[in-house]
Amino acid sequence: MHKKLFIPGPSEVRPEMLQVLATPQIGHRSQDYKDLHAALIPKLKKLLYTEQEVFIFTCSSTGVMEAAIRNFCGKKVLSCVNGAFAERWYKMTVANNKPSKKLEVEWGNPIKPELIESELKTGDYDCMTVVMNESSTGVRSPIEQIAEVMKQYPNVSFCVDAVSCMAGDKIEADKLGIDIVLAGLQKCFALPAGLTVAMISNRAMAKAATIPNRGYYLDFLETKKYNDKAQTPATPAIPHIFALNAQMDRILNQEGLENRWARHIRMAEMVRKWAVGAGFTLFPEKGYESRTLTCINNTKGIPVADLNKELGKRGAVISNGYGDLKEKTFRIAHMGDLTEAEIRELLGWIGEIIPTLPAQK
Repeated sequence: MHKKLFIPGPSEVRPEMLQVLATPQIGHRSQDYKDLHAALIPKLKKLLYTEQEVFIFTCSSTGVMEAAIRNFCGKKVLSCVNGAFAERWYKMTVANNKPSKKLEVEWGNPIKPELIESELKTGDYDCMTVVMNESSTGVRSPIEQIAEVMKQYPNVSFCVDAVSCMAGDKIEADKLGIDIVLAGLQKCFALPAGLTVAMISNRAMAKAATIPNRGYYLDFLETKKYNDKAQTPATPAIPHIFALNAQMDRILNQEGLENRWARHIRMAEMVRKWAVGAGFTLFPEKGYESRTLTCINNTKGIPVADLNKELGKRGAVISNGYGDLKEKTFRIAHMGDLTEAEIRELLGWIGEIIPTLPAQK
């Protein structure tokens, strides 16, 4: 039995989207592919409210996170760390031998703009990385307020990991002045993993031209040369591109962007309200809760693994806490194409199962 995914990725994929993945292949240097690529990019620009560059990469989001460091860091990186995936971005800077400083806050807290400003005013940095939506903790950092600080430092590349919120949370890339914002398909796009979407500003592209040793596979300048011709430098994951094009048509023309953002907010509010009403508390600092997944303190001491076993019998699965937070928290994703009715059904099942579980505190 298939278990419907209410986890922070991969997310549930509609059957019709799985069928699109089976579209017969075309040559990646053919006119058919060029037409597909050329049709897709403007749709992604609408999603990200941008008139600047949007690229698609055949790799995980981690690959493009590393590429941002290689393409944009000429001096020093300010690595904002408030969870496991923000920590990963910091580790990439170290692995690539880039000078960096970790600006770290306790898990459950957001990265706040005043913390960033206190570092940037030193003039030491030309690159800053931040995770907009930290899926290990369910925290949404205030990207809109951070953007106002970043506008005072135009020479510092503003790099945003939106892996677990792009296509589920509104990101007005041009208005915010973001230099790169990226995400894979396996979260809010509600497609299988295999591609990363990235918006890159014109300012950042000009800067990349001054940075040596950008690598080869993910050199943004090389990517642009091909993107301008509606192609990619190397063979792309064509089935995923067919599916992404179809999904973008559905998002833009059937659901509508504003409706999609509103649905995610409603699902988030539904889960938060249920959690508090059921006697739990929320892990994130109040006011900084994610709109695409909820991280819940396991204040009742339920065995989360046992809860998932019982949910599996009903055809669903949620996520345990991440890393050291395993069994201390649990996470319910409400992202992608999930509906309010599906969330309501899941919460009903959890409510039925919890009283039957052992070792409650």
